[in-house]
Amino acid sequence: METSLAIVEKVSPLCNRANTASPLFFVGTRMWAQRTLLGGPGFRRPKKLMTRDSVMSLIKLLSPVRLSRGLQIGIMDGRKMLKTTYRLITGGIAHESNTFSNSPTTFEDFQRQTYNRGSEVLERNRGRGVIGGFMEVAARNNVELLPTLQASTTPKGPVTRKAFDHLAREFLQRVAGFQDVDGAILLLHGAMIIEDLDDVEGYLLREVRKVLGPQRPIVTVLDLHANVTRAMIEHADCLVGYDTYPHVDQRERGREAMRIILGILEGNLKPATALAKPPIIPPLQGYVTFRSNGGSRLVEKAHELETHPDVINVSAFAGFPFADTPITGLGLVVNTNGAPVLAKRLARELAEYAWTIKEDFRVKLVEPTFAINIALQAPGGTFILADIADTGAGGTAGDGTVVLKALLDSGARDVAVAQIADKAAVDLCIQGGVGSEVTVTVGGKQDPFHGDPVEVTGIVRHISDGTYIRRGPQNPGGEERMGPTVVLELGGRHGIDLMLTSFRAHPSDLQHLRSVGIEPTDKRILVLKSAAHYRAAFSPIATEVFEVDAPGICHPYLERFTWKRLRRPIWPLDPIEEMPECTPITVDHQRKPRTDDDEAL
Repeated sequence: METSLAIVEKVSPLCNRANTASPLFFVGTRMWAQRTLLGGPGFRRPKKLMTRDSVMSLIKLLSPVRLSRGLQIGIMDGRKMLKTTYRLITGGIAHESNTFSNSPTTFEDFQRQTYNRGSEVLERNRGRGVIGGFMEVAARNNVELLPTLQASTTPKGPVTRKAFDHLAREFLQRVAGFQDVDGAILLLHGAMIIEDLDDVEGYLLREVRKVLGPQRPIVTVLDLHANVTRAMIEHADCLVGYDTYPHVDQRERGREAMRIILGILEGNLKPATALAKPPIIPPLQGYVTFRSNGGSRLVEKAHELETHPDVINVSAFAGFPFADTPITGLGLVVNTNGAPVLAKRLARELAEYAWTIKEDFRVKLVEPTFAINIALQAPGGTFILADIADTGAGGTAGDGTVVLKALLDSGARDVAVAQIADKAAVDLCIQGGVGSEVTVTVGGKQDPFHGDPVEVTGIVRHISDGTYIRRGPQNPGGEERMGPTVVLELGGRHGIDLMLTSFRAHPSDLQHLRSVGIEPTDKRILVLKSAAHYRAAFSPIATEVFEVDAPGICHPYLERFTWKRLRRPIWPLDPIEEMPECTPITVDHQRKPRTDDDEAL
């Protein structure tokens, strides 16, 4: 789009007789130019400013007549506004931290997964994910996105202080480095923990607020598994959470967040937020929105509340249960348009509803041997054994062996196991090469919670770098990196294809298997180390899905864990007959309209 200064240069020759204009015509024309063309001082900026073509057409139309100096000055006064409607900072740091893991998350973990800086934030998210949703609506409204840093990695233990300080310093420096900013639209997670801080997102939002000041809005998208806090709702004007698990609505939530911040900037939305935290920790599988359970019912209720004309949005955050902190648990956030009393009432109503359906969050598992026998006795089909307690997407070791051992003991065939993370075993297989027979000890090496190491002998059938592009319903186009990966064939052809990866991985896309030469629809049994994300891609090809009772630090039977810092009493750990008092926290974000006297960033 041509700059306003260049357009003014074309208008200027038409103004050579402007001095003959009357003072009234001068003032009136200047105001008309500011309001109609540019949304200049004293007028709210229009949602869509005139494009270069429309401005040049107007110049052509006006060329036969005299233009006042007011028109020229009006255009010049709005020269910063002609290029874009608004300038919004974007980016963020995201991690889901499992406090039961003995493996801390390092800076190198972020570098290995997602570490986009500056323009890379936009270039690598175009057309996909939350930031892709930001970009889509921004492009339609001439919004300029100012990219900072996007850093995320596979869930694991709490992030080290050294890693966080490095990431936060760079992120906040980039935020502060932009001038003439109208607000920020961010992508965080909501369950990131560092060694000495439970509420990382609350801290980051507070620091961004210090930079932007109280007048510029901040809208943030969070994961469905965010452990929401008072600080988060105080320092962000609006929190938007995913509505689905598996998370297949990320792009749409990005679009929604951008529409909300534009509504705030236009003066049409004045958010008032309420947060209710009933004493409930739903297990992950009890919140899978693809089936009927407590999670899907609660999200449906949230959507029902969103039909109120004064409600901006409602997010029913499940919380991330594998964090032993005082802030862990269900978080119900209601954002209304200038109606804090309504927000508080609806948040309380949603909390009371959650309490009445809490038993629907419970999960029932089966023994691995039971599921294996059902699959082997069936005349055909593909049966999924979900090793949900050892999901890489929940921060586990990813090297559990209990299900593998049950398969070996049963003599199961036509099986694929995705996967066991064991770099030492991968290195030995790579040394042998494709076609070699190797004997290796796999799994059970990181901690005592996922089974013992198992010795296996097999043929190396495939070696790859472990990188593939997602093609399924969740984050299509995204790149996954498993690190050097091998397929070890156990028991000959049509036996057990055992995937071994160097990094902890997460089978939530059919390409996870196809990229290493395994066709999932050809297998009788698929073992997937995934809590729920596998369902979006794999459920359509499954004859039946079994969630098996194998050990791990993402087990849905939360009573098996030792809790030290969690707020108590809380369901399902404690017998509570009636819901304790649950008064929502309320924040009214209404602000004074900005004027040209506001200091520009």
